[in-house]
Amino acid sequence: MRVAMMLYAGFQLLEVSGPMDVFEEANRVCGERFYVQHVIGPTLGPVMCSNGTAVRTTESLRDLRTSFDIVIVPGSPAVGSAREHRELVSWLGGVDGSATKIACISNGAFLLARAGLADHRSLTIRECDAHRLARDFPLVHVVPDAGWLKDGNLYSSDGVSAGVGLALTLVEEDLGADVAHCIAETLLAHTHVKDRVKDLVTQKRTLLACESNASPRSRSR
Repeated sequence: MRVAMMLYAGFQLLEVSGPMDVFEEANRVCGERFYVQHVIGPTLGPVMCSNGTAVRTTESLRDLRTSFDIVIVPGSPAVGSAREHRELVSWLGGVDGSATKIACISNGAFLLARAGLADHRSLTIRECDAHRLARDFPLVHVVPDAGWLKDGNLYSSDGVSAGVGLALTLVEEDLGADVAHCIAETLLAHTHVKDRVKDLVTQKRTLLACESNASPRSRSR
């Protein structure tokens, strides 16, 4: 399974490292390289995250010659203008949505919405960003603070710990619940978020069609 982690200037580091650790631990548990992770940036080289740490990419958007099974877009502490990250948004708009699982963490939802990937579909996001997402993208069904949501092949989570839960859910879909729970026990055994994340893994938040047809403005407060 080819996993693309999409970086851009100012991304939230924990929203990248958490899911990447989940996929790498899945490889260790399985004893094989089931997930091959690619770190994609606007250019080949270091990309500065919000805390000042530089993360080196393995490939650049301009040079991509492969497709991916999973694409993950992290969030950022600040939601920028519509002019930011145009190259990434353009690339996302060209992703084959019928063959790829597409996921976002926290306000990475804005980038998916700008790419048109969430029209008439549901995304969750933190309460503080929900009104703006619904206002700027009225075709998106916004569900504030839902932990994580799955709407077809579109996945979203409202923050860091829920992003780990989302990654565990992707692993569960590919490798089964036993592997996902083993990873949760290993990575989260001594943290207060362990129970919450395990609940998020087992709590199937696939939206019913009737719920997905609700007004986005009525579902964000």
